[in-house]
Amino acid sequence: MLNLYRSLSKHLVLIGLLLIMSHLANATHIVGGELELRYLGTQSAYTHRINLNLYFDDINGNQGADDGLVSVGIFAKRTNQIIGYVVLNRISSEYVSYTRPACANASLRTRLIRHSVDLTLDPNVFNDTGGYYISWERCCRNNTIANIEGPGAAGSTFYLEFPALLNGQSRVTNSSPVFTVPKGDYACVGQPFTLDFSAKDPDGDSLSYAMVTPYNGYSSSGFPNPGAGNQTTQPVFYPGPYPSVRWINGISVANEIPGTEPLRVNARSGLLSVTPNRAGLFVFSVEVSEYRAGKVIGRVRRDFQVLVIDCPKNNPPQLLFKPNDQKTFYKEGTVLTIAEKDTNCLNLYVTDLDPNQRITITNMSGSLPGLTLAPGELFTRTGRDTLQARFCFGRCVGGDGRPFTLLIRATDDGCPQGLSDTLNIRLNIIPSLNNKPKAGTDLVNNKASITVGTSLTFNAFGTDIDNDNVTIQAVGRGFTLAQAGMTFGSASGVGKVSQPFSWKPTCTQAMQSGYLVDFIVTDTRCNRNLRDTVTVNLSAIGIPSQPPSVRTTLAQPVVELTVSASDSSGRTTFDVLGNDPDRDTIRLTGTGRGFDIKAAGMEFTDKFGRPTLQSLFAWKPTCEFMAGKAEATFVVDFVVDDRSCQPNHTDVTTVTFIVKNPSQKAEVKVPNVFTPNGDGVNDYFAVSGLPENSCNEQFLSVEITNRWGATVFKSTDPKFRWYGTDAAVGTYYYLLTTSKRTFKGTVTLIR
Repeated sequence: MLNLYRSLSKHLVLIGLLLIMSHLANATHIVGGELELRYLGTQSAYTHRINLNLYFDDINGNQGADDGLVSVGIFAKRTNQIIGYVVLNRISSEYVSYTRPACANASLRTRLIRHSVDLTLDPNVFNDTGGYYISWERCCRNNTIANIEGPGAAGSTFYLEFPALLNGQSRVTNSSPVFTVPKGDYACVGQPFTLDFSAKDPDGDSLSYAMVTPYNGYSSSGFPNPGAGNQTTQPVFYPGPYPSVRWINGISVANEIPGTEPLRVNARSGLLSVTPNRAGLFVFSVEVSEYRAGKVIGRVRRDFQVLVIDCPKNNPPQLLFKPNDQKTFYKEGTVLTIAEKDTNCLNLYVTDLDPNQRITITNMSGSLPGLTLAPGELFTRTGRDTLQARFCFGRCVGGDGRPFTLLIRATDDGCPQGLSDTLNIRLNIIPSLNNKPKAGTDLVNNKASITVGTSLTFNAFGTDIDNDNVTIQAVGRGFTLAQAGMTFGSASGVGKVSQPFSWKPTCTQAMQSGYLVDFIVTDTRCNRNLRDTVTVNLSAIGIPSQPPSVRTTLAQPVVELTVSASDSSGRTTFDVLGNDPDRDTIRLTGTGRGFDIKAAGMEFTDKFGRPTLQSLFAWKPTCEFMAGKAEATFVVDFVVDDRSCQPNHTDVTTVTFIVKNPSQKAEVKVPNVFTPNGDGVNDYFAVSGLPENSCNEQFLSVEITNRWGATVFKSTDPKFRWYGTDAAVGTYYYLLTTSKRTFKGTVTLIR
């Protein structure tokens, strides 16, 4: 397997030495084949896969030419410069089947040999906007081919074009068209013959087919396999353009297989057809082009050959139709008028000059409602038999005022492919009368008012006297049923349909003046639909109720608080009580205006139940919640709701909290002397103006030491007093600490 291609001077093949090919037979008897390039997607270890499908003459072919390995070259289309080459492994071999295995000819058997390899194509290498092509060359063709010159020395060249992998900065992903495996049939002189050459495009690109002259290429009987190489020579890959085979006189791309109807390909379907007029082995080629956004982005050629032989004469069957009450058979091209019925039947007659023929009747008109064909197979015992079949279909065929064409085919089991006769019957079908369906409900007067908390259920139905398929659906005017809490499922039936409707309104619906719901019944006959609608008027009524009430145990609705570090101050507690005179179940809640009460540290529990509901409120504001402000206001609404659907189903009481941050003196003055002599004047050492409970600054501690550093006094109370008890007269040192400042100095004790 190869990951990257390089230039011609460096044929980087992963297993290059394995290209030694010992069997280089001249007459390979290759029937044909084609190349494929498939994009593997992003999940694969490799980006692409190259396949080579080789059709081989299994009867007359030289088995030594069944190469175990094949090599293909990759070229830039604009310059014809080789990018590199890659070796493909032989992965499978299978026989190509006949359309009818019983028609197999002992001199004709085709084998499909597949070669493949996964590889990675680098977009930075394959970025030429002119695109690229892959080719494989091999000699030689079957020397009995009747429509080209020197067939025994003529080569075969398989050819595929693909686009660049980059378009500007965008990646281009593309897989080539993949041909259908053809049948291995032979054709008969004078008999119509078809061969399916259709292809599928994995990317959904549009495909177009054309007959082309097969490529001969540069391989020859003297150099039959240039891409093989051996121990002494490198493989050779020739760039295009490739020479074509030479047609014999009278043969061209217009009649690669000559006949009364020469070989043609349907440009859209890829179906080949021919009625040959001479026997022989004929080679031909079909090219399929893939279009994306209106431009050709790739091409693939398939070479193939068909053997035409003289066969025993096979007469096609004849298919006839006789209208009811008429003595003569239908003449194609005339228009037959019939009245539409539930079942419309035609009497078919089949003859075949050849005895012992199994004849199959097939509908070629596309999908038909109620189609029956009995019997589908007929058997002639003599050439004078007239066999009958009945072709029936239901309603909804035609009926649009224009003739409808029925295509019915009778095919015998002759070899190699059965011969057919196709009957074209033009019908003008007059539609039967279609009556309008009827919509209704079992709701009295199609009107109802219900109380919130209760349920309403009724049935909506539709009937059709023609017994057609009917459907029913419900549509709210200006609302959806789900929005209003209504439930109704669409349904269908034959002749009649019924479906339950249910509604359990809430207070939300009671706030609306009413709802109009349309039940639409549709007759679905033949796309000529008729409808009927019934409308119901619904409304919801709330339960009568007196309004609830809510209050607190506070004397006033305004509470002033000062932030305090003390547990005993700066706190408020009170009860909130909800009540309802009807003793309805109520809900009591507390909500902060613009803030979450839980996040603010407020303690309150919402309550639900019968009155009276009581819930404790408690709060001690902290400095963190003040966010540096000197004063802040917080408002809490306490709401009680009896959920009665009445306009006054709630009551609110509001509590306003005014929270203050304690003020502090900007200047702290520390005395430098005190006289603890009991005269009541200056008897202790204290400092005024220290911060106490301020959110901006808090007092931490005071420490007093003597001249030897020993602590004589210590306190965390901003209102400390040191009386100097048992202290000697002298100078002492103090250290005052707050959360923001530090004060140091001396104080003298004098007695």
